[in-house]
Amino acid sequence: MGTVDFQQLEEKFALTLHELENTVLTIPASDLLIAEPMQHLIDTYGSLIKAREPAATAAFFVSWFAGVCGAMQHMLYVGNEVILDLSLSNLTVQLYIDGQYPLFGFKINETRFSDVSAVDLEEEYKRMLHVFYKEQVTPIIQLLSGLVPIHATALWGQIGNALYAQLEEELAEASDEDSRNRIVYFYEWLTQDLDPSAFGLSSNPFNRKPRFIEHPSIPDRKIRMKTACCLAYCLEGDFGYCYECPRLKEKDRTIMRANK
Repeated sequence: MGTVDFQQLEEKFALTLHELENTVLTIPASDLLIAEPMQHLIDTYGSLIKAREPAATAAFFVSWFAGVCGAMQHMLYVGNEVILDLSLSNLTVQLYIDGQYPLFGFKINETRFSDVSAVDLEEEYKRMLHVFYKEQVTPIIQLLSGLVPIHATALWGQIGNALYAQLEEELAEASDEDSRNRIVYFYEWLTQDLDPSAFGLSSNPFNRKPRFIEHPSIPDRKIRMKTACCLAYCLEGDFGYCYECPRLKEKDRTIMRANK
C-alpha cells in the first residue's frame, strides 16, 4: 500500500501541514467559491506581482492551485489505498512572502483520508478524480472566469501545463517500466477519458493535441508548446512571452534560439 509523503507534497505541490511565516493573506479555501473573498485574493496578489491585468493574476493563482491537482494525480500514480482529503473544506490558502517573492501554500487542516475500495481500485480512483474536479476545481475556474474576466480554457490551460510538466518529471524519476506505464496511464485517463461533465464543459479541457517545437538550445530535440499563455507579459517589467508560449511567433522563437 502506498503511503502519503508529506515532505514531497510540500516540496512539489505547495501543500503543507504548517502555518507559514510572513503571510499576507490567509483564507479558508472554501471561500474561493465566494466572489468577495476571491476578489480580495486577486486584488492582493495582483498588487504584489504588479500585474497590469487581473487576468494575469488569475492565471498565476490557478498555476499555483494546480499543485493541489498534481498532488491528487501523484497519489493515484503511487497506488495509495487511502487518498488524502484535498477538498476545499480541508485546505487553507496562505499567501506569503519568501524573500521578495509572493508565494502560495495550501495548508492541510486535518490529515484525514478517504479509503479506496480494494475490490476495484482503479474504478474507485476514477470516481474520486471525477468528483475532485467537479466539486473542488471546476467551481473555482467558473467563478474566476466570470469575475476577472478570463476565458475558462485559459485557466484550465494553466493546470494542463503544470500537469504535463509533472508527467515529464515523474517519468524521469520512475524506477522501472511498470511505474512509467502507470504514470502515463493515469495521465492519459485524466486528459482523454475523464468525462467532460467533471469540468462543466462539452469537452475535456486537458484533451488537446500536443504541439512540439524545437528545443531552444539542444539541436534535434523537441519540447512541447504550452497549451495556454501564462500571461507573464501582463506583469510590470519587460517579461515578454515564454519560449514555449502558444502566442509567440516562430520567427521570434528563431531569434530566441539564436540568442540562447
